[in-house]
Amino acid sequence: MGKRGIVVVASAAVIALSGCATDQRTTGVARLTESDVRPSALPADLVGTWSGSFGASVAQGGLGARGTVTLHIKEDGTYTLTERRGASTWNYSGVVVVNGRAITLRNSAGSSVSLRHRGDTLYGMAHDRSGDLLQISVAKDSGALASPPSAPSDRE
Repeated sequence: MGKRGIVVVASAAVIALSGCATDQRTTGVARLTESDVRPSALPADLVGTWSGSFGASVAQGGLGARGTVTLHIKEDGTYTLTERRGASTWNYSGVVVVNGRAITLRNSAGSSVSLRHRGDTLYGMAHDRSGDLLQISVAKDSGALASPPSAPSDRE
């Protein structure tokens, strides 16, 4: 083998061995859970109390479950929701995810409900515990007087 062959073999050996000295990368992937992710700041017009109702969808003939809903959205991106059907009450809590006009309420059990935001109304469709498709609509509670009371006047 000539000098040229020795150089080629030596170069190949150096290249092969240098590959052994590189960093070993892991293939592990970190998983994020809902509790690890801090919700982003919510638009101010979403924060507050929303009240409304739900009922069976028109596709189901409008027959079936009916009730009321009270939704409290907090500045920290969490929510609590109270559902009332007759004498029964259910409470839910979780995080609010906002994507444009789409609002998703994700609870700790992994269920979610997507609603659309238009002005002072949130509306959408969701399946209830029995699988029925429901129409949901809630309006933002004003929580304030339409106009502040006028100040007393010294004039008479």
